[in-house]
Amino acid sequence: MKLKSNIIWAATLLIVLGGACGKTKSGEETVEDEMQVEQPKPLPEGAVAFDYARHLYFDVMLHDTLPAKMVFDTGNTNILLDLEFYNKYFDPANNLLRTIIQGAGNSFQAVYRDTRDWRYSIGDESITEQGAVVMDLRKIVGNEVDGMFGMEFMRGRRVEVNYSDQYMRIMAEGEQPAEGYVCVKCEWMDSRQSRMLMPLKVSFTDGSTLDGKFLVDLGAGDALAFNNGLGRKVNLKSALKNVRKKVFDTGGVGGSRTDYIFRAKGISLAGYEIKDINASYSGNTQGSMADNRYDGLIGNALLEHFDVIFDFAKGEIWLRKSENFGVLAEYDSGMTLTPQADCWVVNGLIEGSNAHKAGVKRGDVIISINGLSTEKVNHKRLKRMNASADKWDVVVKRDDATQEISFEKEKL
Repeated sequence: MKLKSNIIWAATLLIVLGGACGKTKSGEETVEDEMQVEQPKPLPEGAVAFDYARHLYFDVMLHDTLPAKMVFDTGNTNILLDLEFYNKYFDPANNLLRTIIQGAGNSFQAVYRDTRDWRYSIGDESITEQGAVVMDLRKIVGNEVDGMFGMEFMRGRRVEVNYSDQYMRIMAEGEQPAEGYVCVKCEWMDSRQSRMLMPLKVSFTDGSTLDGKFLVDLGAGDALAFNNGLGRKVNLKSALKNVRKKVFDTGGVGGSRTDYIFRAKGISLAGYEIKDINASYSGNTQGSMADNRYDGLIGNALLEHFDVIFDFAKGEIWLRKSENFGVLAEYDSGMTLTPQADCWVVNGLIEGSNAHKAGVKRGDVIISINGLSTEKVNHKRLKRMNASADKWDVVVKRDDATQEISFEKEKL
């Protein structure tokens, strides 16, 4: 197979599993409780269900016959397929080009691009794109994901995203937002009009404030992340208190990532205010978190406080308070876990956290949490377990030996 050389640029692809904002719950669910929680709600006409756990997981049909689980990412433009999934179902023939992309990690990453046409459907809507990026996506986002689709599918549409009831609906032509929605005028990041920058005011515990433009990135599971340039310009590192360093072995496309985590005093958006929200600023000097065209990223953990309508034709976002508005997680494990077939890999770890002090290391393989294996804990349940107050007893496999490590959750 002859591989040609090419260079393309990917978007943020900030797709990391870990702690999140959301409703907290004391005590772990039983298997019966979990089954009840998973019961789907009735959907509005024309809506498509998704699973929400830091990312939006959709059931997608490739070429009308092959089902795939894909994440929706507004920071990404085109379809992207996991390498293992691709090798299982598709013959590369002579269609692969070697290429380089850059994302949330701190360097470029070598991947492939299949130049054929790729048709896929979500609900009743279909699209054909020319070419697909092929890479080891599961290393970043976990084994439950077969791929990712991006803004090309949404181009020119007005789309309702309901985090509470977990559905997406493409609105009819001429349909207007319901009562209670507030319009936020955004800017396009560039002439391609595929990525929106949203205005946001952030207040800090020292009394200072910042008005910035933030890239709306549904591939980012966190609430608010400042890029490296802004963090240095306003000297966040010295101005903030209780800043904690979190290092990721794989923080997105491009490899490693370093975040400095803190609590912002509050954010103001579309006339709404949310206090004490989790935020971070990046230590990366390359990649999307060092891009000076915007001040940072807005992710799902902020948007989940609202019912959201994205107008991808006009560059507008409509917001309305949801039932989750202002509800923040109180606890976190201090770790970012990437699920694999029979374990979780400790991909990110807060230095000095309870987990770190107890002996957990980046790269550790965790085979159970509180006696539960990956078979009984999907991405949605892991999110709830991570945000609960419960102590964690984890069984770690390291260097062909296993050990049990226990620690209390971090109080946020």
